[in-house]
Amino acid sequence: MRRKVIFKGATRLIVCLALLAVVLTTLGCGGGAAGYTISVYTRSDACGAADTWALYLDGHKQEDLKGTGISSDPGIGQAVTQDKLGIGYTNLSYAYDMDTGLQLSGLRVVPIDVDGNGRIDDAEDFYGTKQEMATAIAEGRYPSPPARDLYFVAKGEFSGVAREFVRWVLTDGQQYVDQAGYVAIPQAKLDEALDKLGDSEVSEPLSGTITISGAFALYPMTVTWVDEFRKLYPDVSIDMSAGGAGKGMTDVLNGMVDIAMVSREINASEIAKGAFYLPVTKDCVVPIVNAKNPWLEDLLEKGMTKQQFVSIWIEASLTDWRDVTG
Repeated sequence: MRRKVIFKGATRLIVCLALLAVVLTTLGCGGGAAGYTISVYTRSDACGAADTWALYLDGHKQEDLKGTGISSDPGIGQAVTQDKLGIGYTNLSYAYDMDTGLQLSGLRVVPIDVDGNGRIDDAEDFYGTKQEMATAIAEGRYPSPPARDLYFVAKGEFSGVAREFVRWVLTDGQQYVDQAGYVAIPQAKLDEALDKLGDSEVSEPLSGTITISGAFALYPMTVTWVDEFRKLYPDVSIDMSAGGAGKGMTDVLNGMVDIAMVSREINASEIAKGAFYLPVTKDCVVPIVNAKNPWLEDLLEKGMTKQQFVSIWIEASLTDWRDVTG
């Protein structure tokens, strides 16, 4: 025989709250494990950011990184912006606003607890603006990797008007590095690059076409260089696109472009195929989370260690945000 159970007063309220808790937990919103699961994002396209981030995580490669694959820096930034429990990594220029230098709306850069003492000390606290980050990179306070040199690459060697553009970048063009939020290459390294580049082969006035493709990381800086160079040499046409360091390297080695923008170390197999490379500036890769992450205050105060990042992206053993800040 079925009985009808009737709850009254306080008893009814307790039962309703209990049922609501069950529903919320089932939906992953009430504090159950599903509600705190870290959403891990990585790059799906061959890129310098992924290579550099993986190298930082105890010498791994991009293919070792676990997570949902997203194409491009803007893409991974958008994915994390739309996911309150998301974590990803991106190049410096895609975590900070190019005009204001502040962190982009919807994202927050996670400080790295380099010394592993469970807090971000004054010496580690430089994430507020892009200029603060650039200074920390230049002074060696941000780890390298994920700080790294950025390269222009040619097949065989740079030639013609492309060579003169690179020469200008390594000399007069360096004045624009700081204002663009990047980090200057030391003068001794610039001098070495100029010696490697060789003497000028083209007499002024310069004219012709230069084709460039590659890393999203280097794209904003190269846009500035192109704009300033063409003010001086309006008869030079420059076609440029960003599609990742891997695409740039493939394009240049296949003779499709004059210059590849590459944001990682050049490997031996690429050198064997004729990759000729010169450092032109520096930046870094940074870990990012959603600006509404429930643990944001703790993350900014305590930071995260390299081992925690390894546990997230390599081992997939750290899966709950409650275990990150402890």
